[in-house]
Amino acid sequence: MTSGQPDLSVIIAAYCAEFTLGASVNSAVSQVGVDVEVLVVDDRSPDATHEVARRLESRDPRVRTFRNATNGGPAVARNAALDHARGDWVAVLDADDAFAPERSSRLIALADAEGADVVLGNLQEVDEGGVALGDRFIPTPRAPEALSVEAFVERNLSSVGSHTYGYLKPVFRRSFLETHGIRYDPTLRNGEDFHVIMACFLAGARVWFSPEPLYRYTRRSGSISHRADLSHLAALADADARLADRADSAGSLGDLLRRRQGDTQDLLAAETVMRALKAGNMCNAARAVLHRPQAMSRVGRQLVEALRKRL
Repeated sequence: MTSGQPDLSVIIAAYCAEFTLGASVNSAVSQVGVDVEVLVVDDRSPDATHEVARRLESRDPRVRTFRNATNGGPAVARNAALDHARGDWVAVLDADDAFAPERSSRLIALADAEGADVVLGNLQEVDEGGVALGDRFIPTPRAPEALSVEAFVERNLSSVGSHTYGYLKPVFRRSFLETHGIRYDPTLRNGEDFHVIMACFLAGARVWFSPEPLYRYTRRSGSISHRADLSHLAALADADARLADRADSAGSLGDLLRRRQGDTQDLLAAETVMRALKAGNMCNAARAVLHRPQAMSRVGRQLVEALRKRL
């Protein structure tokens, strides 16, 4: 570390994470080969998350904690952390996930070698005890690769299955974010990483992917990732539409973004139908189907999955 400036700022948006935050922060300060600071932003949690963060801060000078005045979602919390970041690089870590010890040094080394502005590292799904869930990672090429914006969008379509690149947490060159004024879209509580990486692409970023699964993604039954709020999905659909409009003249990119926009609209319609059916409101369910008939195949898949869980 030179003059107190870290190599890496790890930013953690924390909400109702009192039982997981300690392990997450510990994985960040345990990174080997890099000097780190960890910025924890409590997004106005109603539990003891802020108190846990303050205790972690008192035990390690590399940890700094902040608290939002109101709950704004992960994008708002990450923006608050970015405003305080001092590292040459910024890594995003969720409050219930963890880094393998060598993750940061390897991704930064790749970025330096290739002149990358953003690096996406592969993930390994783990259970709540941190045990790897078999081959639950994103199948990829064996070697690192430069990503085109078209490849990135294509790997975020529903057709690739449940393992899309939208789950990958980025490492950013902080000077690139600052030069181009890039921040997370504060209107989003879902899909915010996809949109900030797209902002980087559209600003000319060189984006690389590393196939090593060194991010420990916790598959938690009650996590926010598996409880999509309808208003959050609607905001994501609006953001996808704006992005597609912006890239309409970009040929294949515009086509891919329209496909993604359709995927999000299908997901919103399917969730609306499922919730209406659960509430016994057949009129609302029928209205949602008529509004977006293309979503019926997704509705069918979700109904089958719901029946399997009940059986």
